Amino acid sequence: MKAKQIAMMALSGVVVAGLTGCGESEDGKPGFLERVKKDFLGGGEEQARQPMPPLQVSVMKLQQQTVPVYATWFGQLRGTEQADIKPEVSGKIVEKVYIDGSPCEKGEVLFRIDDVTYKAAVDMAAANLEAAKSAVMQAEVVDAQAQQDLARFTELVKSGSVSDKTFRDAEHAKRRSEAMLAAARAQVKQAEAALTNARINLDRCTIRAPFNGYASAATVSVGDHVAPGAITLTRMSAINPIRVDFVVTGKHVLDIVTQTNFRAGENMDSPFTEFEVILEDGTTYSEKGYVKTMDSEVNTSTGTVNFIGEIPNSELRLRSGASVQVRAKVSEVKDAFLVPKAAILSTMNHRFIYVVGKDNQPYGIDVILGREIELDMPSGDGTDRIPMQVVTARPIAGKNGETLDLPAILKEMGYDNPLDAPVIVEGGQMAQIYANANIAMKKAGVPAGFAEIAPNPAAYDYSRPMSTTPSVTAKSE
Repeated sequence: MKAKQIAMMALSGVVVAGLTGCGESEDGKPGFLERVKKDFLGGGEEQARQPMPPLQVSVMKLQQQTVPVYATWFGQLRGTEQADIKPEVSGKIVEKVYIDGSPCEKGEVLFRIDDVTYKAAVDMAAANLEAAKSAVMQAEVVDAQAQQDLARFTELVKSGSVSDKTFRDAEHAKRRSEAMLAAARAQVKQAEAALTNARINLDRCTIRAPFNGYASAATVSVGDHVAPGAITLTRMSAINPIRVDFVVTGKHVLDIVTQTNFRAGENMDSPFTEFEVILEDGTTYSEKGYVKTMDSEVNTSTGTVNFIGEIPNSELRLRSGASVQVRAKVSEVKDAFLVPKAAILSTMNHRFIYVVGKDNQPYGIDVILGREIELDMPSGDGTDRIPMQVVTARPIAGKNGETLDLPAILKEMGYDNPLDAPVIVEGGQMAQIYANANIAMKKAGVPAGFAEIAPNPAAYDYSRPMSTTPSVTAKSE
């Protein structure tokens, strides 16, 4: 079979499917297939084969490093101390002291309730206490007199000067005086308790902050009548540090529970001691959070474990009630191989990377994708955070039946050190077409193949994708 026929067979399945504009281009110049016919195959049967020019591609060496594996769960922020502030006495709100949303120190006044009746109650309780104390004094006098009479009649009854009845009457009078004194003293304690209770109620007319924190907007106004526990006046939260509640789900539960050595009052001796907080806008909060405690058992209904953490919040960017995502390192992949995400090509249900071989030919490797991370990599004249993809080779059988991993596959290409392998980042789709054409031609007996790959000597210049959607608010000049 002639070279022209072989090349057309190779190209018919891969080039036509992989390229657009294969015929004549928009400017009237020959398309790709037309150029192949002219430059590579020649214009007719009698013309000799012309070599294809090398394919220019951008490459980056295969990277290898230990990659952390993170898990993400949903969490809820709340104050480390959090309380609904409710009235404990009834009455009319006469003053709102604090400013909505402002920081309040422990003991600072928030509201005042009309205390006129409570002051009167204190005065009445104080008067009742004084009356009770007077009653005690009177009872003590009566008891002292009864004690003297009993002592005198005791001596007289022995000499027969008084009758037994008189002596027994003196004993009864002493018992009555003792009972009256005990009752009077009890009345004093009751009066003291009533006074204390009245003073407590008076003090409750002034509603104070129970801890250092932030008070939310008030739900009542001056003049509103409130009753004990019937309404929440405001809500206070201590938010520096702030607490985050989250649940660990799925396959991480068993690993975390079994690998975590938690001791009350101490840090957790495991890889999962700290975490990051991802805010609702997708940004990562600048401070790390730390696990404070976790439940001692797995929830049988949900299969989850409840965790409580704390996050420094000195700038007060985090507020109670917000939903966040909690991301924590749960393991790591040692010596993982990474390529730029742009180097990944998709064909059906498979993913490929293409490597420039020692013979300057493109070779595809069927890979399995791992996690995606960003690394500081050389890019153009400097460095940039480039999206990198962890890859492992889909296992294939070697010449002797052994299973080849990625380093072994690259070694067969001539790269004893896999990190010397240049992975095609830009130009990969054309390299895939060239590689398929090479395979088809070589199977058909054309050992020279289709064409060579010429890596660009300059560093791969990464540029972040930009939206091309036109602005709906843009004005035409």
